[in-house]
Amino acid sequence: MDILRAVAKAKQGDKEALLDLIMAREREFFGLSYLYMRNEQDAADVMQDMIVILLTKIHTLKKDSAFYSWAKQILVRCCLSRLRQGQRDAGEEPPESSVYDPDSAERMDLLNAVHALPEHQRDVVLLFYYNDRSFEEISEILDCPVGTVKSRLHQGLKKLKGRLGDEYRKQA
Repeated sequence: MDILRAVAKAKQGDKEALLDLIMAREREFFGLSYLYMRNEQDAADVMQDMIVILLTKIHTLKKDSAFYSWAKQILVRCCLSRLRQGQRDAGEEPPESSVYDPDSAERMDLLNAVHALPEHQRDVVLLFYYNDRSFEEISEILDCPVGTVKSRLHQGLKKLKGRLGDEYRKQA
C-alpha cells in the first residue's frame, strides 16, 4: 500500500482508504491503546474514538508522510481523555492466569507501578519503553519540549526504582 496515495485519497473523503491505513497498523494502535486502558474493551472503544476523529480531521493533516505519527498522537490523546473523564470500568481487569508465572507476575508488578506514576511521567515511560518512541516523537505526541520529556522520564524512573527497588533487591 502506498501510504501517501492512501492519505491523499482519505483527505478527499475516501473512508475506505483511511480505514485501510488504520488496519495496516491495527495491532500497533491496539497495543498502544491497551497499554493505557489496560483492558481490551476500553482499548477498542478508544480506537473507535480515534477513528471518528481521524475521519473528521484528516483534512487538517499538513504532512501526509506523518500520518501514522499524527494518528498515534490522536490515539494517545483519546486514551488520556478517556482516563481523565473516569470512563474506565474499574471492575474490569484482565483475567489472571491460574498458573503462577514469576516472569508474568514481575511484569504485572512493573506495569502496575508504571500506572501508579503521575500521568505526565507515566505517559513518557510508556511511550519510551513500551512503544520505543524517541524523545522527539514523544515531544511531538505530548506537545512539550524534548527537555521536559527527558526530565519526566528521569523522574518517573527514579520513582519506579524507589517503589520497586527494595522489593527486587530482596529477591536477588
